[in-house]
Amino acid sequence: DPDPGYLTPVTPYPTPTSDMARPTLSRPPEAAPIPDTYVTIYDQTIQYPQATKAFALDLTTPPLIIEFEVEPKMITRIKRAKSDYGKREYKDYKQTFPSESAWFLVTIRDRGTGSIVAQDGFGKLYSADAKGKIFIGRSGDYQIELAGGDAKVRVLMRAGGV
Repeated sequence: DPDPGYLTPVTPYPTPTSDMARPTLSRPPEAAPIPDTYVTIYDQTIQYPQATKAFALDLTTPPLIIEFEVEPKMITRIKRAKSDYGKREYKDYKQTFPSESAWFLVTIRDRGTGSIVAQDGFGKLYSADAKGKIFIGRSGDYQIELAGGDAKVRVLMRAGGV
């Protein structure tokens, strides 16, 4: 994926780490697709774990829309259990579920103050919904940070005519 050159890589802000995963199992209704009238400034698929990526963006023509789709690492386990039906024999049951260590986080900061303007993600303190969207409706000088673990994430950033 070629880089259109709108974002400038920068050093991420240091953040405390926690290994505690707190998935929330909620799924909002599917939204109808909207025609794209914005300029694509970033469109990449990132395989985590890897270092946090950070970019500077002077947003002069809002909005900034960041969409992400997370494909968490899947865990498969086989459980042996006795059936309550028929011959009541032991069988192997296969279970597949997202890794509890799969997560992704988008943080948008004001570059002047370092304060967080918006934040959303997948896993840990955020939803278990694999798709997310952040909307920034006002101009400003922003730093966008992308971090994650045990997941493959497609990130699409668009702006209103940079």
